[in-house]
Amino acid sequence: MTETILPHELAQALDRAPAGIKLLSLDCFDTLLWRDCHAPTDVFAAFDAALPGQRIVGETNARKAQQTLRRSSEVGLDAIYAQVLPNASAAHRKHAIAEELAAEARACFAFGPAVDLMRAAKARGLSVIIVSDTYLDAVQLEQLIRSAAGDAVADLIDRVFASSQAGISKGQGLLSKALKVMKCRPHEALHLGDNKAADYDASRALGVPALHLLQFSDAARGRLRFERAFAQIIGEQRDDMRGLQPHRAILSRDEPLCDDPAEALGLSVLGPVFAGFDRWLRSEAEMLRVKQGGTVHWLFMLRDGYLPKRVHEAGGACPNTASVEISRFTATAASLSSREAYDGHIALEHGLNPATLARQMLMDDAEIERIVGTPHSAADKSAASAKLITELRKGQRQKITLRRARGFADRLTEHVRQAVDPQPGDTLMLVDLGYNGSAQNRIDALLQETFGVQVAGRYLLLREMQATGLDKRGLIDARHFDPECLEALCGNVAVIEQLATCDLGSVVDYTDQGAPIRKDSAVKGKQSDIREAVQRGVVSFTKAAAVPPIIRDNFAHEARAWRDGVAAALGRFMYLPAAEELDVLARFEHDINLGSERMVSLFDPDHAREGMRRRGLFYMKGSSRMFLPAELAQEDMSTRLSLIAQKRFGLGLSYTDHTRSAFELPVFYVSSNDTAQTTVEARATHDGYFAARIPLGSKGFGAALQFGGVLEWIELVSITCSPVSGLKGGFANDAPPVPVTAQFDGVEERAPGLFECLSETSLVLVPPDAVPACDEPQMLEFVFRPLRKRGDSATPFAARAATARAAITASEKAA
Repeated sequence: MTETILPHELAQALDRAPAGIKLLSLDCFDTLLWRDCHAPTDVFAAFDAALPGQRIVGETNARKAQQTLRRSSEVGLDAIYAQVLPNASAAHRKHAIAEELAAEARACFAFGPAVDLMRAAKARGLSVIIVSDTYLDAVQLEQLIRSAAGDAVADLIDRVFASSQAGISKGQGLLSKALKVMKCRPHEALHLGDNKAADYDASRALGVPALHLLQFSDAARGRLRFERAFAQIIGEQRDDMRGLQPHRAILSRDEPLCDDPAEALGLSVLGPVFAGFDRWLRSEAEMLRVKQGGTVHWLFMLRDGYLPKRVHEAGGACPNTASVEISRFTATAASLSSREAYDGHIALEHGLNPATLARQMLMDDAEIERIVGTPHSAADKSAASAKLITELRKGQRQKITLRRARGFADRLTEHVRQAVDPQPGDTLMLVDLGYNGSAQNRIDALLQETFGVQVAGRYLLLREMQATGLDKRGLIDARHFDPECLEALCGNVAVIEQLATCDLGSVVDYTDQGAPIRKDSAVKGKQSDIREAVQRGVVSFTKAAAVPPIIRDNFAHEARAWRDGVAAALGRFMYLPAAEELDVLARFEHDINLGSERMVSLFDPDHAREGMRRRGLFYMKGSSRMFLPAELAQEDMSTRLSLIAQKRFGLGLSYTDHTRSAFELPVFYVSSNDTAQTTVEARATHDGYFAARIPLGSKGFGAALQFGGVLEWIELVSITCSPVSGLKGGFANDAPPVPVTAQFDGVEERAPGLFECLSETSLVLVPPDAVPACDEPQMLEFVFRPLRKRGDSATPFAARAATARAAITASEKAA
């Protein structure tokens, strides 16, 4: 008989047992009874009588006292609460115990496959017993099973054995005592449980056939642990149980059956998120129906609404459900039908690429070419932008745009009419991922006025940038999460958008009959195939969640469990993605969807590595990458947690807060006819690297950094030039720094990137003609790793000198 059994195999466990068994013995917790929360101690937060820490310490002290006085660590709730509430009355302690049992009953459910096994055992005429290491006594445990799972499950059990009553654990022979009471010899029983030492090893030592229930794979266990950690970082409800993970049982049963990495990502990561979103949407639709009257029309906003619609259909679609293709671009175009909207859009969007803004203002290709052209340099773009603003301020241009916008609005509303034909008094429920509800902001009034309906936006994640007063709600929104938390989640929403979308180009207009007109999709076929596999996994989870492996009498906290579970799963994936998850997404690109053709990489680890060496944690503070945590997945946990803390709490730390280690280097400013000397501070960035930044001031200057004055050996990573404004974080205007050509004086390269400074006057020079032209103040940036300080072997850098010498020797031998 094999050692382990997976959850989905439980119902057939008896087929693996030796012939002639008469009794099935089951562990209780995490075998028959599971909890909604991650760990048993998460239930303690629901108690009024004591704080979680007090309950934990009370049990520890009770076991310690029992071991000291009676040489047994098995205790019951009476002994525990004698330690938790040492000065309380007997009645108060009794009330506290009752409170704990009631909280456990709310938290627990019976795992369906385990119940199926019990029924199979009864069908074969076997006795069924529960053998548990627990501080509950047998009566309390039997009553808990009955309260949590119902009489039908409890009635399958012939006898319950608890370690607290027997005075010994399973590892000390509890199962042997149980078999004697049941008049069963060891080889006539089969024991099954999730704890290898207590359930499998201890049973086998008694000669009892046993199976170890492998509840989760190592990857799944780690993922759930990180979800629990992220729930703590988000901040949880203080007066009820914490760590709620309503998807645990479904994943335990179904995840081992999925062997495709992309589909597994959908099943195990996004499945709980989108299934939880759909549950919430159904409750919101019913609330709107009761409150507003009329018909509630579900309008899934493509493209990001594509996966929510697939999930909804998998769970049984409600009537009056349709897809509509309304992008930010088309919503904006339809909204520009008033002078106020026209002026407001120009005022807020000035600074966009001029061609993009011109297209948003409904200029055609010929007009864009005539007015804006195709500028490339920063100066040309600035000139084109100024020319465009001049054109947009003309009264005639305003009239043209307003006329086109009204026609656009007519075509958009016809598109909606063709989808659902709304009647006065109905409600249009716009379903999207979020996160600002920008499209709703632009078309809410248009839809209400055109159809005489109510408009309600319902989003997975909602963080409004303005107090619009519109009917908007999110499964994750400001009602339950603080603004900093919402901001942190919104920062990485691009990865969810890319996995939720469909293989359609973004809609750019509609025919007079309301048919969408799309631009060609820029997404590659391979990316679409991977996304389809991910979405299949999400649908699989949704179908499994419709008939979960859960048997329970009540689930009063279901709505909160799914909301908290979704937020934790979403945040964990956004900030602590696993290597196997990133492998699936390695070559994904993201469509900006602002009327441009721009596609950007979802994440770029090489960019992050360079950014960390150049800016350290400050790179993370200001960077606006599409999926920054994925870029930092190669870093240690302290770095990743620093990112989470900065984003989650909006700490506002500065560059100098991040980099405490620094030293000064001599620097010379040089021009065609002048030289000036000063010092510059080199500050630690990341992993032993330093950055020295030299502002160049007026044009025509270069600079020389005198490394030899301080260092004998350095690893020189890069010498670049970039605008000083880039110090705000990341790369200015998304443009990488420009490498510059340097000259070396008294500095010899001994191996690739490894330099020896031959004297104190050794320097690296960037001459004025090597500095690229720019319209704004620039700086040179030297990124290096000190290996040995000059004349001081006790320096912290000295330890790296041996590595440097070894590298030189290896290089010379290779040559």
